[in-house]
This record gives sequence, C-alpha cells and structure tokens, in this order.
Amino acid sequence: MTPLAQAAAREVVELHAFFVEAFTGRDRDFSRAELALAPDMLMVTPEGRRVTRTQIMAGLVNAKARADFRITISDIRPVSETEQGVLLQYVEEQYRDGETSQRVSVALFEAVPGAPCGVLWHYLQETWIAD
Repeated sequence: MTPLAQAAAREVVELHAFFVEAFTGRDRDFSRAELALAPDMLMVTPEGRRVTRTQIMAGLVNAKARADFRITISDIRPVSETEQGVLLQYVEEQYRDGETSQRVSVALFEAVPGAPCGVLWHYLQETWIAD
C-alpha cells in the first residue's frame, strides 16, 4: 500500500475504535469524529439511506451506551488512488445485543495534512454481507 492508502487504512481502524468508545459510553468527546468527517460527508447505509455529516454527528451524540458493542475491521484494500485521495474497501463486523453483522464498505478519503491520520472522509457506502 502507498503511504496515502496506509494513512486512510489507519483512519478506518482509528475512527471505528473511537465509535466503540463512543457507543459504549466510555468516550463522549466527539471532536475526533468532527475532525475526521469532511463537511460534505455522505454515508449510504446498508439499507440504502443517505446520511449527511450533520446526521452522523447527531446520531453519535444521541446514541445510548451499549456495554457489549464491538467492531472489527478487516480486509482493507485500496480500490483506486490519486495524489489527492484514495478509495478503500474494507469489511466491518459489528457485535451488539448478542448479534453479529458484517458489511463490506467502500470509503473515499481526501489527503488533508491537518486531519486525523492525514485524511478526511468524504463518502462511505455500506453493503450487508449475506450470512
């Protein structure tokens, strides 16, 4: 992987580690996510809903703590890359309420030196992986 793809891969792992801390109630400081998501950030959920940066942040703030929430990230690979950005694909496994789900995600990152890990999230599309 190139240095930019490595930075984006590190960002995927670190932001999801933050989500675990936030969703379990251990860390309710959301500045990490605010710094990582571009103003035009758009997420498409596995159900096909479009979610803006504002909606993502509101969901974090309003989330109720779940002691048994876990996320595992695996199989990170670059799909395409330019000098300014990289498109990554990865597998995310979530465990909550006794259930495990998996999704394959594709995320677009822009190289921004002051951002966490040196990249900003611009787009995320998630698709369920069938059992």
